[in-house]
Amino acid sequence: MRFFALIALCLFALLSLTVAQEEFCPCPRNLAPVCGSDSKTYSNKCDLDCQATKASREGRSLTFIKEGRC
Repeated sequence: MRFFALIALCLFALLSLTVAQEEFCPCPRNLAPVCGSDSKTYSNKCDLDCQATKASREGRSLTFIKEGRC
């Protein structure tokens, strides 16, 4: 019984780490606004690229439109 509990705990920990790494995006906090195809202003190009990656995983498309606010 303890063996199965240990296996379950290890699988849960592995799953938690995998999900956390997918959402992490190391972007600088500099302010250089860019406009995305969803008409939202992102703080910089890196932030837009991170959101575009997340959107593509969800089956949506997000692209760079222009520099500056939307």
